[in-house]
Formats: sequence, C-alpha cells, structure tokens
Amino acid sequence: MRTESFKSHLIPLMSLFTIPLLGLIYVYLNHARGKAYNLVTDLDQQIPFVKIFILPYVSWYGFLFIAFLYFSYKNREVFVQTLLQINMGQLICYVIYAIFQTHVQRPELAGNDALLQMVQWVYRSDQPYNCFPSIHVLTSYLVMRAYWSTGNIPRAYKYAVTFMAMAIIASTLFIKQHVLLDIAGACLVAEVVVCIESRLLRKSLSRLVRSFMAPKTLHAGSKDDMREDKAMPIK
Repeated sequence: MRTESFKSHLIPLMSLFTIPLLGLIYVYLNHARGKAYNLVTDLDQQIPFVKIFILPYVSWYGFLFIAFLYFSYKNREVFVQTLLQINMGQLICYVIYAIFQTHVQRPELAGNDALLQMVQWVYRSDQPYNCFPSIHVLTSYLVMRAYWSTGNIPRAYKYAVTFMAMAIIASTLFIKQHVLLDIAGACLVAEVVVCIESRLLRKSLSRLVRSFMAPKTLHAGSKDDMREDKAMPIK
C-alpha cells in the first residue's frame, strides 16, 4: 500500500522539475543586453536593506515544494492547475525580460556575518537584470491564491502559506533584489495566467488529471468536505 501511494505521487512531484527547467531560459537571459531600464521609485529608495530577510528569500525553494507536496495529497487537480499557471507565468516573464530588460542597483555590503554571506551568494548567483516582473513574487502569489481559493484546507495551513508568501514577497524588496513595480507586475501576470487557465484550459486539465494523475483527496475528508470542494472551485 505504501509503495502504491508513493508511486501515485511520483509523477506529480516529478512535474515540479518544469519550474527549474524553464528557469534555464532565465539563466540564458540574465546578463546585460543593450539598454536596461531602472524602475526604482522614490518610495523604493525609502525601503531599507534588511539582511535578515535573506532567510525567507532563500526559503522560496522549500516553500514551493512543501506547498505542492500538500496539494499532491490533498487536491491533485489544483496541483496541476497551479503548476500550469506558474509555468505560463514564467514564460510570460521571460518574454518580457527579452524585450524589456530592467536593472536593480544593489547596495554595497559592509560586514562578513552569515546573513551577509548569504546575500552575497545570491548576488553572485543572480545578476541584477531581468527584475520586472519578479518570479519569486509570481510563484508565491499564485501558491497563496491557490490555497485561499480551494476548499477543505484548514485555515491554519492557509494562514501559514500566506505568512510565508508575504515574507518572501517582502524579502525581494528588503534585500534589494526587486522594486515595487516588479511586485506589481508579477501580481498582474499572475492574474492574467489564472484567467487564461481557468477560462481556456480548465476542462482539458480536469480530463488530464482524471486519466493520468489519478487525483486523490485526503482519506480523512468527510462528505461535507467533498461537497465544499465542489462548491469552491479555483476562480
């Protein structure tokens, strides 16, 4: 039974590799190419650099995995919908990066403690280009939205996901990886892909999940919970 359960979740979890695979496009685009626009505003200049926010920033990887792992057990259909939304959002962002490159001015770092070393590692790994819209914000926003739009998820889980998503979004500003317009652009792209997925692709995805990914719900769920799930589709 345990082996069968593991196998039933293996394909959905392997599909998460589409996120880093598409990320290779970002790596290709992440260098100076002609003119790069600066979207910093006066309000951005008032936001301080706060090194402790590197912790939620790098926790983004684990946040996505755990959030999707729960959906893999709880609601396979929402798992696929949210992953597709993220993949679509990534591609839209990469098209924007290719035609409208932006640049963020990073601060000079004074010190050599563990937190600053983590910030320096991020700065070395990620060039200060292709910031609008933010992929960190796009993905965190879509996961948070999926949790709140799905029934039969305990509110404690929804609040925990919201806290982490908001901390990650805030971290992009406080460690000076992004500016406010990058966040606004990411939220706009997220709403666009949700609209496209829900209006044009939802029925096809439902058939795919039923035939290929064998959607499951938690065994502990009651009939009332199942009715709630049906009454509260993702919008």
